Amino acid sequence: MKDFAGKIAVITGGGTGMGRELARQLVAEGCNVAMCDVSAEAMAETKRLCEVEKLPQGLRITTHVADVSIEDHYKRFRDELIEQQATDKIHLLFNNAGIGGGGSLFSNTREQWERTFNICWGGVYLGVRTFLPLLVKADEAHIVNTSSVNGFWASVGMGVSHTAYSAAKFAVKGFTEAMINDLGLNAPHVKCSVVMPGHIGTSIVSNSRKVQLGTSSDHLTADELTQARQRLKGQGIDVAKMSDADIQQLALDRARIFHDEAPTSAAAAAKIILDGVKAERWRILVGDDAHLLDERVRETPEQAYTPEFYQNIVTATGWKVG
Repeated sequence: MKDFAGKIAVITGGGTGMGRELARQLVAEGCNVAMCDVSAEAMAETKRLCEVEKLPQGLRITTHVADVSIEDHYKRFRDELIEQQATDKIHLLFNNAGIGGGGSLFSNTREQWERTFNICWGGVYLGVRTFLPLLVKADEAHIVNTSSVNGFWASVGMGVSHTAYSAAKFAVKGFTEAMINDLGLNAPHVKCSVVMPGHIGTSIVSNSRKVQLGTSSDHLTADELTQARQRLKGQGIDVAKMSDADIQQLALDRARIFHDEAPTSAAAAAKIILDGVKAERWRILVGDDAHLLDERVRETPEQAYTPEFYQNIVTATGWKVG
């Protein structure tokens, strides 16, 4: 697929971050977009940004409220798309939606753990299941599943548990790689790619807890404050003299730094992804840090979960948050 003009793209998690930037860049190339997100307000802003420049006649941008972990939501999204986009086929599927959280089997609840896993993995699986018939009907099509560097390296540092997200992203990577053969045997005109971003400047840190808790507040709950203290203590930080207000401010700073000081912006990440689709690359690493980490894990896999390995990565990449 060398260009996107006149095509129809589905994007999950289109309200913020890479999903928003994928929508903007696809629309700029003349591609129709149907996006879903749990936030109607966030999608409205994405649509507004897409429409800043007058759209070509007939170009369609539609928004659909859906939780990607719930199959009935996906089916409603599909049915709305067929009606509002006036089509029985799509050309591009970006399974982009994801959240963090539920990192520990000890300090997080089962509900938190499974919420993360069911969005990050289940959303990809259900997305493919739901939209595959529409992709097959197109003359050419491409599935793009967002994994992560945590799809080949299950860590964000020695002091932080990271099991739910990592397990989900490993599943996404393996699923997509297995699909290469499955599609080749049964629908060779449909291609697929697994995307493995490093640290990208998105709002995933702040958005994840809001999705987990069903809140719009930035203020940590009592349980979150306790967990934050445990996490900081695990990172070797003395929290004994820190007030709840101090912990709250650190959480806000962490979310801000993750968004504002990332080595790769969401817009740059979206361009790398779209260029990878045009080049029919099945494996798309996003960011210099992703390339470096991939290389280091392959070189010394037995050392990948040692403090020395992590510190070397931090030094080499300039990561400021775990």
